[in-house]
Amino acid sequence: MKQFNYWPAALLILLAGCNLDENNTHKTTSHKTHATDSPRVKTEAVVPQSAPEKGQYCNIVKVYDQDGATWIDADYVQFLMGDAAIAAARKKGDAERDINKKGDTVWSVPDDYYVLNENKKIRALKLADDIEFIGVQDMTPAPPAKLTVKYLRSVIKDNLFILSFNSNGEVNRIKQQFIP
Repeated sequence: MKQFNYWPAALLILLAGCNLDENNTHKTTSHKTHATDSPRVKTEAVVPQSAPEKGQYCNIVKVYDQDGATWIDADYVQFLMGDAAIAAARKKGDAERDINKKGDTVWSVPDDYYVLNENKKIRALKLADDIEFIGVQDMTPAPPAKLTVKYLRSVIKDNLFILSFNSNGEVNRIKQQFIP
């Protein structure tokens, strides 16, 4: 009969053991952090470029939370420089015409870049949990300690961005493109 007095204690020990991991430490509930909790927010100085950066250029139209994740609506564009910029601008009638010292016609685009948007399709893109945001110094409001939807909304107007994607197709990096 004495052995039955220990069964409640054995049951409590067994149940407590179900809440321990292999290192016998107490498990805590892990809250999934999503993009707006990412600490990876920084600004970079403007560096002259002679070619577009790698990544998908876009205008971010909207930032929102949906289904426990942060999303952006993006309008993809082409960021062209050099001869490609001049050719595209000429085709659209946006290139500037000038005459050089030899009397030849010379075409150019302001600031040596041209943004071409031939397809106005808006794409809904999920931000990865480990999203990194890089703003341009002196163009972007001072970044907060953590990336927030409110901050993203404050910087998207009239700015161009370069997106990078992870293997799941989620945006894991947003970099602001310097526009003179």
